[in-house]
Amino acid sequence: MKKNLLLLFLSFAIPYVLVETAFRINGKYMSYNERTESGSYVSPFDTGDDGWIFTYRPFAKIEDIKSEFATSWIANNEGLHDKNIPINKTGRRILVFGDSFTEGAGAPNDSAYPRILENLLRANCDSAMEVINCGTSSSDIFFEYYLLKLKMLKYQPDFVLVTINSSDYYDFIIRGGFKRFADNNQLKYRSAPWFEPLYAHSYLVRRIVHDVYGYDYAFLQPDERTLVLGQAEKEMAAVIDSFQYLCNAYKIKLGFIFHPIQAEIMFSESYQRDKLMKHCKDSEIAFADELPFLNRHGIDRSNCQKISWPVDGHFNSKGYELLAQCAYEFIKKQNW
Repeated sequence: MKKNLLLLFLSFAIPYVLVETAFRINGKYMSYNERTESGSYVSPFDTGDDGWIFTYRPFAKIEDIKSEFATSWIANNEGLHDKNIPINKTGRRILVFGDSFTEGAGAPNDSAYPRILENLLRANCDSAMEVINCGTSSSDIFFEYYLLKLKMLKYQPDFVLVTINSSDYYDFIIRGGFKRFADNNQLKYRSAPWFEPLYAHSYLVRRIVHDVYGYDYAFLQPDERTLVLGQAEKEMAAVIDSFQYLCNAYKIKLGFIFHPIQAEIMFSESYQRDKLMKHCKDSEIAFADELPFLNRHGIDRSNCQKISWPVDGHFNSKGYELLAQCAYEFIKKQNW
């Protein structure tokens, strides 16, 4: 009897191990953290314990070590990737909000796009202009609104620039919009699917989830995705309006920069910002679209690898330089 049970177990275990090993070697179903060699599977549904303000701990040492690059820096007094911010300003001040592309992941500390933007403005427009990097990796437009409202208004910005990319849509799918901000400074995200613990540890389960049951990497099926993306458009438009209302109340000029990621440069039909950009236009909110800017500067699907890391996907120094130039042209056009 024991031998039969052992044979039965081995008849399932050995094929499973072989298939699981093959899928892991193939790498198709790797999560971002696994693909960039920065750790094991990390659940996107984890709210952490930092509350409504999505920044690092003030003065914490931040290290970003990947297979393609390695950077380290010390967070400032607000937990951001910049020098310490004095309350009193000596000239005009721009706060730049965004996620890891604004923080500057993948580039040396002096190559984050807000830093390059400051250099361009000081050299060509206003030697006293100050640009503050308020970008934080994994942040999104809803967190950025509360960062401005609750923490950064005391720095008396003259201008606010908000950087948006497709990860803001993904983050909405996982986190929701304003409803994520629960009482007592707590967060409440969408519930993880029941199978996520299995998904985290088995590539075979990932194969079944994606290729058999049709879930995407945000754990939505096609009919759900259409509905949720429609909700994302509406709620992201609402937070854009909230930025506008807040900035108007404090007489701050506001602008948005929409930028593509590498895959969207390669396949521009997947770059879908039209509804949000139309909303900005209809609401008379200033914005710029970086994709045509990149095309005008010779970057397209044939050579977009020049401006971003092939595996990690973040911009390299050249990519951040172009993003800063796009923002600089936008600011000049607005006569800021």
